[in-house]
Amino acid sequence: MTDALRRPLAKAMLALSCVVLCAAYRDEPSDPGATGRPAAVDLFSAWPGDESFRIAAEPSLVVGADESLPLGRVSGAVFFGDGIAIADVMSYEVLILDAAGRLLSRHGRKGEGPGDYMNLASIARHGDGLVTSDASFLMRATRLDAHGRYIGGTKLGPIGAQMSRIVGAFGNSVLLEISEMGWWGNRLPAGPMEVRRPVTYRIVRLSDGEIVFEGTRPGEEQWALREVNDAGNLSSSWEPVIFGRTAVAAVTNRYAYLADTDSITITRYDEAGTPVEVVSFEQSRESAEADWVRFVSDTLRANEFRSERLLEGLPARATLPAFSDMMGGADGLLWIREYPNPLQEEVVWVGFTEAWERKMRITVPVDMAVVDIAEDRVLVQAKGALDEELVEVYPLVR
Repeated sequence: MTDALRRPLAKAMLALSCVVLCAAYRDEPSDPGATGRPAAVDLFSAWPGDESFRIAAEPSLVVGADESLPLGRVSGAVFFGDGIAIADVMSYEVLILDAAGRLLSRHGRKGEGPGDYMNLASIARHGDGLVTSDASFLMRATRLDAHGRYIGGTKLGPIGAQMSRIVGAFGNSVLLEISEMGWWGNRLPAGPMEVRRPVTYRIVRLSDGEIVFEGTRPGEEQWALREVNDAGNLSSSWEPVIFGRTAVAAVTNRYAYLADTDSITITRYDEAGTPVEVVSFEQSRESAEADWVRFVSDTLRANEFRSERLLEGLPARATLPAFSDMMGGADGLLWIREYPNPLQEEVVWVGFTEAWERKMRITVPVDMAVVDIAEDRVLVQAKGALDEELVEVYPLVR
């Protein structure tokens, strides 16, 4: 191991305060004597002198509600320059808008040639430009300049019959997320069960398409019910395990971050695919079993699942996972989203610098799909009253 790698890895047990899972149950705060620092507090609560914000009650910009610029199906959106870039799967286009929502340019069409798409699966910032992916069909990344003009494409390698998206771009690389689709065939037994779909991550060089890192993490769990019908065939229904373990990833300007929501560690990788730091969270556990059971029961009744046996043996976990999501923001911060109690109405995002300094804290409604965060605003994917696709900008307020 080189000195350059050994030094960052020596930080492997860097302590941060948060409410997450740990190997042994404990309700009390962590032992301050173990680190010489104060006892662990809730990472997602306010801290002295913190920069705490909320989103405004109404968006300052809504894209997709105006018939002059409808959106088909949004597969991603990011803050871009002073405006927004949106990937629309149905129109096979990237739309670039200014801060007022006026269309500046559009790129792409259906096809297999340079700059074309068969499935515009994702979009991310890349330096002053953008990178998009069509990995599920054409298996390539497409690079655009600051005006949305085509620069070039890179083959991302075969992925088979799976779903993929670009999490983000950093330096000369992209982080690609590949997830399985569908059931694992008839070899699964009948009856209630947990099904966990693994997620594969690749760091791929944009210059030549070489895969410099590949690793697999546990994917989203499903609590499933398979029944044998009168004809002897299997029929299925499923529900995501509310407190399951889900792979999460993020990309900031210089690094990729991999973890899962049930984990106590986040691994940081550079553009060469080298793990440069493993950050461990100091933690206590927050009980949520009663709320969890009630929430699952209500959800199943609302969805009218056909068999009460779905609740038999349901893995009702006693504690909340570590966190629910990560994201690299337009502000350069790594944002971590708390895992909300099933019955709470708001959720907190906390932004970190590369030195793991807590920089900002934002509270949003728990059902809001945040896709990007800037210094003074938040980008959200939403649905309109007629189920139309919307992209909204909300200012941040105190």
